[in-house]
Amino acid sequence: MNVKLTTDTIAPSLRRLLAKAENAEPAMRAAATVVTSLARDAFTNEAVRPSAWAPLRPFTLARKAELGYGSKPLIASGVLARSPRTIETSRTHALVGSDRRVGDYSLAAIHQLGAPKAHVPPRPFFPFSAAGKATETARRRVRDVLLRWLRK
Repeated sequence: MNVKLTTDTIAPSLRRLLAKAENAEPAMRAAATVVTSLARDAFTNEAVRPSAWAPLRPFTLARKAELGYGSKPLIASGVLARSPRTIETSRTHALVGSDRRVGDYSLAAIHQLGAPKAHVPPRPFFPFSAAGKATETARRRVRDVLLRWLRK
């Protein structure tokens, strides 16, 4: 005797997750918020930076002192530190960035990746390596946010 059972049903919990995933934009927005929060925190919290920042050169320290700024890298007026934001979200992705520019150049990109010709070392604050890999902290926090969203 042979018995063949065929069914096209899925568990209700899986059906609910699949339906939720059809509109994942809220989850992408939450993930982007995590990334921008980490980027903003990196200005004052070394622990969330993707790598250590090079110290400022004496010339830069002197110039910052003349302008009344502190001696911390990347912190003068605080505008760059406040600039990480969500640029765009959809159900499949989130794009984060900064609108701070120096002429035709992205100030965030200059500091994230460095500018060797201008003698600016990388001082990354977005939680990604130069190769684009997210830090362990960013991966963990985004994963936690996405799992919480799925459980709602």
